[in-house]
Amino acid sequence: MRTKWRRRVLLGTTGTVVVVVLALGAAGYYYSGLVIDPVHTTTYPIQITAVGDGQVTLKGGGDTGAPGTYGLTWAGGNAVLGEAISVGAGTVTRAVEKVRSGDLRPGVSAYLDRWMWGEGTPESVGVPYQEVGVKSPLGVFPTWRTEGTSDTWVIAVHGRNGGRGEALRILPTLHDLGHPVLAITYRNDEDAPASPDGRFHLGATEWEDVRAAMDYARTQGARKFVLYGWSMGGGISAMTARRLPDAGVTALILDSPVLDWRSPIALGARQMGVPGFLTTVGQWVIMARTGLSFDDLDHVEHAAEFDLPILIFVDHDDATVPVDRAQAFARARPDLTTLVETKGGGHTGSWNVDPDAYERAVREFLRSPR
Repeated sequence: MRTKWRRRVLLGTTGTVVVVVLALGAAGYYYSGLVIDPVHTTTYPIQITAVGDGQVTLKGGGDTGAPGTYGLTWAGGNAVLGEAISVGAGTVTRAVEKVRSGDLRPGVSAYLDRWMWGEGTPESVGVPYQEVGVKSPLGVFPTWRTEGTSDTWVIAVHGRNGGRGEALRILPTLHDLGHPVLAITYRNDEDAPASPDGRFHLGATEWEDVRAAMDYARTQGARKFVLYGWSMGGGISAMTARRLPDAGVTALILDSPVLDWRSPIALGARQMGVPGFLTTVGQWVIMARTGLSFDDLDHVEHAAEFDLPILIFVDHDDATVPVDRAQAFARARPDLTTLVETKGGGHTGSWNVDPDAYERAVREFLRSPR
């Protein structure tokens, strides 16, 4: 009798453990997908409730009152917004500096556009360009190329699930300084070849597409490179510098960079109400699905490997990538790092808070002798 009872308890306990493990695995798989599965859909969380007298009133979204200059983008249209004028019950009214395209009217759904120009191209900011193809082991990657007189080319690397338009804000400054620019796509971008597994590797493999862009640039006369990355593109740029120490990379410019993936993953989990232990499970699943190493992706822990000047922009209201790891990197390498800190702009929003100050910092950095 006791033997049967023990067997039933053992079977029941084993069944419970199996169920728990399967549930944890399923939850971890789902959460891992939020990090490594590409998403190419556009959402419009803001409702335009009133338009007139050079103003627009916005409802919804969590950042419509952010200080500075922003785009407002909707399906088929884009406008340039100035500072917030007033804040009401769940609404924000901002100045409209220019309607670039489309019909700005009440009832339209939109998003606050830190990149400013929606589906724009370098011509949107007055910079002539060519569409070129960069050959990488996975195929041909569409790339914007702008001209310049310098033999130091800038490789612009956008963030996760982003696009080349992220570089538009700074293109006029780089063009004025004489730097040719390649604003690249990389694996799993909407118009680019996919990785073999169709997943992001958070910089562990994407850096190879930056190398391909550098190889192309050398055939066009480039001798040196500045890697300019936003968000995950900052981590990709840092990985490229580590992987190619003798490739002529002379400087990094990183805007809201992911210098350690554990930090933004943990932040995102807290925002979603995900328990801490499940975050760890999610990280295990990410490693299992991709083969990547979070230790290798931690550029702060590898700070000693860098030997070139680095300009980093962070914003203290960044709700996507915590600023503490960039600050830790700056403390680890004060000999190399210039850290510019802003407030109010959010993720990759330092330019939007104060374009003049941002561009001045870039000019001074790129003009400094190396």
